[in-house]
Amino acid sequence: MLYGHGDDAFRYGDKVKMNFSTKVYQGADLSDLKTHLMRHFEVVGHYPEPEPRELERLLAAQLGVPESTLMVTNGATEAIYLVAQLYKGWASVIPQPTFNEYEDACKAFDHLISYEMTDELDVLPEKRLYWLCNPNNPTGNVLLKSLLNHIIRQNPRYVYVLDQSYADYTLSPMLEPVEMTDCYNLLLIRSLSKKYCIPGLRLGYIFSSPIIIDRLRQIRQPWTVNALAIEAGKYLVENDPTMIPDLRAYLAEAQRLRERLSAISGVMVMNTHTHFMLVNIDFGNTQHLKKWLVDNHGILIRDASNFRGLDNHCFSVTAQTPEEDDALVEAIQKYKALC
Repeated sequence: MLYGHGDDAFRYGDKVKMNFSTKVYQGADLSDLKTHLMRHFEVVGHYPEPEPRELERLLAAQLGVPESTLMVTNGATEAIYLVAQLYKGWASVIPQPTFNEYEDACKAFDHLISYEMTDELDVLPEKRLYWLCNPNNPTGNVLLKSLLNHIIRQNPRYVYVLDQSYADYTLSPMLEPVEMTDCYNLLLIRSLSKKYCIPGLRLGYIFSSPIIIDRLRQIRQPWTVNALAIEAGKYLVENDPTMIPDLRAYLAEAQRLRERLSAISGVMVMNTHTHFMLVNIDFGNTQHLKKWLVDNHGILIRDASNFRGLDNHCFSVTAQTPEEDDALVEAIQKYKALC
């Protein structure tokens, strides 16, 4: 298991005042959801459905796809591991840098892993999965919808795992399940935890062909989605609240943060099409910077050195309020002056 995910504020007690490590929007109004869950709190006293079929029915209606093409999971992470298990022993191509959980899941189920080196692709077996994160974590880049659609449809001999967990944090068009119901080599993963800003409740789903979904159901454990998460999911899917009031303004703030960070000598920030960004510094190192920011400013960043291909000069941050973003920039400027 990887112990290097973002949002490790639990390690620092009450020291963290500004959390730039989590990629889930922190300004969401969850008051109505809280009220609903308190009214239905008795669900915790009963076993949930072994599989959350009622939630799947509601979600299928929202997405405009058959129920047989969806499976709700305990966050996107359960979906990733189930896919790796289903295709145990296959070859997996995982372009880097990207979310580490794909590699961990594939290693757990004996995949032959390639990191998209040309010479490796030439010798990989035909039983092959391609893992794609879009928007990509940690870089924030987005692949064109038309390009993805073309690649997947033109290569039916390969299976594509497309993780769109951050689809609701970009203005770039995404592949939608309703558009891909005739595509039989795609497993599309999305995160309700991120869409509705409830990462503690762990909700995600896989969209694929009915045959693949049925095979996934045969290998999953029962009761992986708890009763409170199911109740929250049903409420959120039925009401579909907008958790980010103005996504365009939020992404504009992310670009402002990127520009301010890029203006610091020795700081390079990758282009991003979402709310988080990958940063490289040529002074100090990420581990020391992270600790210094927490100890001196109550600011938490995401150490990105454990992403394959990145080093201890890389970290990622997620845009917060303008005041918090300015505080981060000023703190990094102070750290640089100490180096």
